[in-house]
Order: sequence, then C-alpha cells, then structure tokens
Amino acid sequence: MTFVEACCNTPPTNTEWVNKGVDKVLPTKVNGEDRLTYRTGPKDSKRGIIGVYDIFGFHPTTYQFFDRLALANGGFQVSVPHMFKEASPAAQLMGNLPALMEWVGKHGSYKESHLDALIRAAIEDLRADGCTSFSIIGQCWGTWIAIQAASEEDSVFLAVGGPHPSRTTIEAVKDVKCPLVLVATKDEADMIPVVESVKHKKFAVESFHKRFENMHHGFCGGRGDWTDPEQFKAGLETIDIFADYFAKVVEVSEQQNK
Repeated sequence: MTFVEACCNTPPTNTEWVNKGVDKVLPTKVNGEDRLTYRTGPKDSKRGIIGVYDIFGFHPTTYQFFDRLALANGGFQVSVPHMFKEASPAAQLMGNLPALMEWVGKHGSYKESHLDALIRAAIEDLRADGCTSFSIIGQCWGTWIAIQAASEEDSVFLAVGGPHPSRTTIEAVKDVKCPLVLVATKDEADMIPVVESVKHKKFAVESFHKRFENMHHGFCGGRGDWTDPEQFKAGLETIDIFADYFAKVVEVSEQQNK
C-alpha cells in the first residue's frame, strides 16, 4: 500500500501564522523518553481532540488549521503530538517515492515507532486537564495513523477522520470503532465506498464525506497556502465540518449515557 501520488510530489508552503498554542512535554514518557505535544484551545473545554499532522510535520498552515479547529463550535482542547522525533525530510524527498516511503516506514510506523503509546499519552494529558470525550483527526498520512488508533479494541474515540486522507481504504477502516468523517480533494480516490463500508456497524452518528474538487491534496496541512482566498475558504469550511461533527458525536454520546 502506498500514499496518494500527490502526497509525494506536492511540496510544502511557508505561509505565515502566529501560533496560538504552545508545546509542552507530555507527563507520561513514551518508550522511556520525554515527548512533546502542541496544545491549543480553551482549557475549560471538556471536549478533547487528538491531531496528527501530515508527513511534513508542523508547518504554518498545519498550526493554523489546528488553532482554528480548537476555537470552532464552542471550543476544544486540541493536542497534536510531535509524531516524528527528528525533522521530517519529506520536503527534500519530493519525487523520490522509495526514499520517502522508507523514511516514513522507519519513523512513522504506528506500532514500531510507538505512535500508539504517544497518542495514549496525549489522551491522558487531555484527560488530566478535564477532557471527558475524545475524537481524533489526521491529515494525509495522519488520517491513516488516526484510523489505526480508532481501531484499537480499547479505543476511546467518538469519531475519526481527516482532510485529504492517504492510505484510507475499505480494508484500512474495517476494524474502526467509531464513525468516519472524511474530506477529500481532487487528488484522492473516491471515499464514498470507504464511508459506506462502515454503515453496517450502525454507529449512533452516521459517517460523513465531502469532496472539494477544486482543492489539492494537503491544502489543510503543510501544502496549504491560506493566503489564497479559495484555499482559505475551503479550509474554514473543512474546519467547520470537523468541529460540527465532533461536537455532534459528543452530544449524542452524552445523551446516550444519561
């Protein structure tokens, strides 16, 4: 299984953004090491979101996406762990698919790179700050990581998904424990069959899909240039889609637990 083709030949942008959140060391060590996460959003929110960036790591539009998501629909506490322990060479490896796949395989494996434990540590950190519900969102490659986390037997996530998802197939979502929300672009395969494939699970909230035919792969992450009015408009709409969906699954869950 490989990435979306555009994932490997579309370079990142360097648009400006003043970060609204801060990096913090997670209280729980991961594989014996201290790890960082980017925390943003109102500290009084009880709704938590775990974010997983794309293969470029943190870039201005990546920060902007998560900062704006954290303030949408009443606010969320958002935690975006530093998944890669070293700077990603993805920008330098554009066009060299074998080398890119090799690096991501070595540094971005859900189990072998201890990303599963990192996500759990980020959940516990949010829980310690008052969060009582959790969703998870990834960008591109990050969606694939998020789906693996939401497929664990003990998953706490109420929803999973992401914009411009990579490696998101019917096979990839077969064990998912919560509904999907996927936002695709002109560069990804049809995601409707993927969303349809989990309907038999009869989640309390129906999975959701939208495609932006005028957007390119990565417009919400490292490849996004939100100084472009069309990208900015689509980015804000995408944020609203996820914020509204995550708020809805929390509301439904709370009603079921009364």
